[in-house]
Amino acid sequence: MLSIDVPPSPSVRRRWSLGAAACTLAFALTACGSGGADAGAEGETRSFASDHTGEEVQIPAEPKRIVAIGWAVTPLISVEEANLVGVSRGTQDMSLTPEELERVEELPEIGVDLEINIEQVAELKPDLIVSGLASAMEYDYSELEKIAPVAVAAMNEPAEWKDMNERVADAAGVADAHAELIEKYDERAAEISEEYPDVLEETDFAAVAAYGDGNWTLEHEKSFGPNVPSDAGLRFSEAAEDGAFSESHAVEDLDLLNDYDAVLVREEDGEPEAEIGEIMEQGPWKETEPAQQDKVFAVPHLGAMSYTSGLLVFDELENRVLKKL
Repeated sequence: MLSIDVPPSPSVRRRWSLGAAACTLAFALTACGSGGADAGAEGETRSFASDHTGEEVQIPAEPKRIVAIGWAVTPLISVEEANLVGVSRGTQDMSLTPEELERVEELPEIGVDLEINIEQVAELKPDLIVSGLASAMEYDYSELEKIAPVAVAAMNEPAEWKDMNERVADAAGVADAHAELIEKYDERAAEISEEYPDVLEETDFAAVAAYGDGNWTLEHEKSFGPNVPSDAGLRFSEAAEDGAFSESHAVEDLDLLNDYDAVLVREEDGEPEAEIGEIMEQGPWKETEPAQQDKVFAVPHLGAMSYTSGLLVFDELENRVLKKL
């Protein structure tokens, strides 16, 4: 389960964290016609260790019609070999590149976040349903299992997106093609690390977010903002005292940022994300050492959790942050 209590907000990152609360929503789940339980039964099958059952399930060895739910969309949308016929929208959209968003919009939409339209999924006649919903969301897959085999790769914390990506790609039968994205990501991360060794050695970074409740959130190494930059050698604090990957603080505690040399925040539409922008307009923020030294950097795509969007983050970090330090 996620260890941080994040307050209500329209932020997409917060929707991911609050999956456990969202699962209390009522769903209009209806039966989806005859033959659903036999979907995907034709052809060869193989075993997949699915997180929703705690045991192995049988899935098609070579799926031909795949519906992707939640974060399972991100590793498949840029792999041409993935036979996607439908996708859900929502939280994971923040980790899609502009080109990937265009591809997603061309596919049938089967729901948003936890509100999955079972009838729409059935109409697409998938032979495999893959899900990357966070484990905290505790989604009931029983109705989907009547349509086709379900393979779930769930995250317990943001930094587990890599394992989720690889498992989803494996379930979809496109592990080799997806591995090419991983190779590009690793090569770019190494390039940055080798190009700016002095800056990376001398700089302690903080990633800061906000969710509209008047507080601000310090994100640690395995949280949304830092986990991709960390791969390029940027140094963040490891965890909160209780082991959480992020922690909420009052505005009066902004002086905690004085322990850091530079601060990263997420940019949207050319400005810091609205919620953190409100925090930045307050006096205590302007008095922090990073703000005084003009070392607060707004970075587009910060918090992204996919190999393709991670490449965009690397480019932005180099151009907006590392070259200026």
